[in-house]
Amino acid sequence: MFLEYECYIAAGSHVDIENNENDKMLIEEYASSKVQITILTFLHKRVFQTNALVRTWYKPRDMSALEHMAQGRVLWLEAKTHDNVSISIVNVHQNTAKQHDLQRQVTYLLRAMIDAALTQRRIMGGDFNTALSRYGYALSISALSDKVDKFSQDFVH
Repeated sequence: MFLEYECYIAAGSHVDIENNENDKMLIEEYASSKVQITILTFLHKRVFQTNALVRTWYKPRDMSALEHMAQGRVLWLEAKTHDNVSISIVNVHQNTAKQHDLQRQVTYLLRAMIDAALTQRRIMGGDFNTALSRYGYALSISALSDKVDKFSQDFVH
């Protein structure tokens, strides 16, 4: 697709949908098309060596607590630049604000991985389901959004 990039992909086993009436049609649509959560990371070949290692960011015992978040939601790569500098690249597609406990579990495990190698260079990005501004968001989720934003700020600090 983009010849100057190396593409890394992780796919989940299903799409997580909240169980409420508004999502019923969406659930049926996902089920019929066999859509799944997928996360992609593109590394530019002029910067990074090819064949970065995909790293498991959780322990097998953590899989049940992570539910569907164990696959297709976090892509952790160990890459090397052409100058032979090692960099961890972490791409996160965090869960929705409605599942704060699951968000906390994912963040807890990511923090453990980071704390285990504090001197490692790292790039972390993705969708953490937080925002600098909540303009246009429904007022009904403002308490959840505030909770998620504070949680992410605490994680970064």
